[in-house]
Amino acid sequence: MTLLTRFTAARAVDLWDGRFRWRSGARLHDRTIEATWQRVAATIAAPEGDSADYWCSRYAFAFSRWQILPDPALLRFAGTDRPVPVLPEPCAVVNAGAFVTDPDTPRARFDHKRFTAAAAVAVRMLDDAAMVFGARDGRPLRLAVGLMGLGDVLEYLRLGYDCGRAPAVAQAIARSLALGCLQAALQLAQERGGRGGDAEAGLAERWKHRALPAALAEATERCRRYEGLTRIQMQPELACLANDASDALEPSMASAIAIAGAAPALQAARRRIRNAMQPWIDAPVSSGQGVLDEMMSEA
Repeated sequence: MTLLTRFTAARAVDLWDGRFRWRSGARLHDRTIEATWQRVAATIAAPEGDSADYWCSRYAFAFSRWQILPDPALLRFAGTDRPVPVLPEPCAVVNAGAFVTDPDTPRARFDHKRFTAAAAVAVRMLDDAAMVFGARDGRPLRLAVGLMGLGDVLEYLRLGYDCGRAPAVAQAIARSLALGCLQAALQLAQERGGRGGDAEAGLAERWKHRALPAALAEATERCRRYEGLTRIQMQPELACLANDASDALEPSMASAIAIAGAAPALQAARRRIRNAMQPWIDAPVSSGQGVLDEMMSEA
């Protein structure tokens, strides 16, 4: 197996080894993190039938490049001898920081095209996971494709977390996340069909105030497979595993250190970013305690 994953944070290695690496007693199953990725990806991709090998490779590649990380329960239990708990709202995070080209240089830019494609892969992965481990009630699926690395993106683009441009950058990323998720959802609804439940709680309701081309708007109106697709919430384990990526909408560590002690400025910046992103996210955007709040409470 070709080794692709690059660890740069000792805490990430420790977390993988202690939390997500599969052991059965004295027997070590996941000899490398690539084995963990392969185990999880192969289990999730099983509903793809003849295309399972292809999607297994796509999922494992995205994991190995820290582009997408799946629900912690899937990382721990999928493909092991322990049962995966029912996932009524399976989650995954797309790591925005992995999509900046030439980071921390004058040429740095965010690659919206690749990021949008990754969001689409995340939706397919969670749809597959829901078919294997989701609730069997036949209702429209509730997926929780989220985000990490926004603070890293701002740092790589040489933008302060509290600068005037930050909310617009964040909003553009939220829009790309939403559009990638929607495109995959419409494709999967065509492939796999709709599900029962209240149509008013579906995607059309979520998208009625978002600008869409007419063709996509019509397809969204007909989509009965999903109740929601996106939810941004803190995922500290996944952020730590991805080499200490900034969690959800939180600032990077460097930005946190730069503005430590300025609690009102942080809160205002976080609020502006959250308000800019919320119109494109299906569920209320979480802004739980982050690394900077902890630093301030300990000061």
